[in-house]
Amino acid sequence: MESSRAKKLLSVISATLTAFCLMTTAMPEAEAASVYDEYLSWSQLDPRWSGTSMGDGATIRDSGCLLTSLAIMAMHSGSIDSAAMGNLGISSVEQFDPGVLADAYSSVNGFSYDGAIQSWGTAHQLIPSIEWGWDDYFQSSSKSGLISEISGLMADGWHIIARVNAPYGAYHWVYIRAVDSDHIYMCDPANDCDDLYAVYPEGIQGEYWALKGANPPSNSGVVKTYAPELLIDINAGKTLYDFGEELDLASFTAKVIGTDPKLGPWEKAAERLSIAKNVKVDASSYNSERAGKYPIIITAETEYASAMISFDVTVSMPKGEYYLDSNESVNLTSGCGSGKKVAELKKDNVVEIIEADGNFGRVRSNDFEGWADLTKLTLCDAGEAHAVGDINNDGSVDKYDLSLLNTYLIDKKTLPDGISTLTAAELAAADIDCNGVVDNTDVLAFLTAIRG
Repeated sequence: MESSRAKKLLSVISATLTAFCLMTTAMPEAEAASVYDEYLSWSQLDPRWSGTSMGDGATIRDSGCLLTSLAIMAMHSGSIDSAAMGNLGISSVEQFDPGVLADAYSSVNGFSYDGAIQSWGTAHQLIPSIEWGWDDYFQSSSKSGLISEISGLMADGWHIIARVNAPYGAYHWVYIRAVDSDHIYMCDPANDCDDLYAVYPEGIQGEYWALKGANPPSNSGVVKTYAPELLIDINAGKTLYDFGEELDLASFTAKVIGTDPKLGPWEKAAERLSIAKNVKVDASSYNSERAGKYPIIITAETEYASAMISFDVTVSMPKGEYYLDSNESVNLTSGCGSGKKVAELKKDNVVEIIEADGNFGRVRSNDFEGWADLTKLTLCDAGEAHAVGDINNDGSVDKYDLSLLNTYLIDKKTLPDGISTLTAAELAAADIDCNGVVDNTDVLAFLTAIRG
């Protein structure tokens, strides 16, 4: 049976949709920039380290706001000394970044579930100049009260990493760089604006970390950054694609919002992404002939700053017939990637996938409906129709074809509808008497044909 099928193994990345904003004001190219020039604008979404693991499948991109804030604090406090560099496995401060810190945490099992930092003391273990103070809650909830509390802590030498409410109620951490009588200035790992209340109107959500470094925090040299925020209406766009389907950027809209240091806030009306002015789209990674997840990167730039947003589109595995080419059975489940077992595939079993979602495919029959992990199956080679009687498509009608027919008829008695040992093309060839049914009469016809 294997000779009639292409054993093509496709690897799939699970469908995830993400959208994010990146830095910064005009900055030198990454190769030429010094770490001292850019660390205040470090983002957990920076592709240089966003994919770095934080244990248990988490990455800096999806779980690294606290870690990135800690990396900024380490630089801002001048705490990356020779002892820290030895622990971090680097030979120069210029090599330090959030990815280096994440790798160091992983090396000492510093992460727990979902990339959470397991122990407060690990920061001191890796960077001895950092002194852990406490994890506590501010007494105040008003803006003026918070400014007063933070000012007092900073005057006592404490660096503050505070929790804010990100969109959709998620927890998010930012480093507090400075305060004045009216503002709390932050370094936000997911946003380029430094005015905390401009981005998070609800302010700090009570909780904060207090740490000391080689140098105390300073309110001097506060510089506001004015960067446009690039927004994309991801709900209006198509993000799931069938195998071989062309990317459709015209289904998205983009709107750029910014602040001019002289003229104040401004906004451009939403435009279709495919024709939006002053917006560049990079979809070069998209490949419709390979299942997986592909980032679409959009950038906007003004005289004062630049901004970036990215979202993922997913190409699903192709529909069609698949078979199991392994001795290990595969369960079909009631949900896409989860749910109870509704059927089981064993070696050489064939199913027809009528719908694909990422790396999972749906099977529907009179007996069951379920989802299979297509990365564990092999896509059948559609090819040309087989000659009548030539089930294995080797050019002759012989005992080997008869053996496949007998196996099919035996297994048909126990297999549920929707699971077979023959593909559609093989079944058509097995109907040697051409009456539209594959049964014992075809066995007799095969015997006659083989004996000649």
